[in-house]
Amino acid sequence: MTSKQKPQLQSKPASEKPKPTASEKPKPSTSEKPKPSTSEKPKPTPAIILFGLDQARKPRAASFTADQVDQATKAAKLMELHVLKVDSPELAELAAKLQAGRIYASGHGFVPPAQLNIYDRIADLADPPPPLGLPRSWDEIDVGHQVLAQEKPHEGWWETIVVAKDKDMLTLAWRNFPSHPNLVCHRTAVALLKPTVANK
Repeated sequence: MTSKQKPQLQSKPASEKPKPTASEKPKPSTSEKPKPSTSEKPKPTPAIILFGLDQARKPRAASFTADQVDQATKAAKLMELHVLKVDSPELAELAAKLQAGRIYASGHGFVPPAQLNIYDRIADLADPPPPLGLPRSWDEIDVGHQVLAQEKPHEGWWETIVVAKDKDMLTLAWRNFPSHPNLVCHRTAVALLKPTVANK
């Protein structure tokens, strides 16, 4: 009798890797890609404030950063403006409310109009304070001048700023009460500040 031959098992080539089962297949990563940062860069801290009255006697002010100090100081001389160093928390608060100034190639600067109440606070903190626009007579009263006015008779006199003029009629803003409605009156109804000094 011939012996039965055992069936030969075919081995897989060593180079082939076993295919992973469904349970062994690697799962895609569920980790999210990092989102780009949306935080804004901090704004440069104002170092000085340029402020003053323009040719129309209207208040102007702007803040400038430390790298603009030299150019802004030169621009202030050309534009006849005052320079105030931001060296206190109160001035830093006021500077943050102003528009940022710019320096032009001509050497002049961009100093936009400022709110009267902010301008007055800046002027009060200046040392020495800028000279006030005081008319020497009732005929000289113009926009930007400071005069005294009464809202009602027998209620006292209050400091005001002339913000508009139409012939002999003046529109006055209350210097220490900027939210109070403006007063319209005739130029002869106001009083002049320091008349004896103005007439010298």
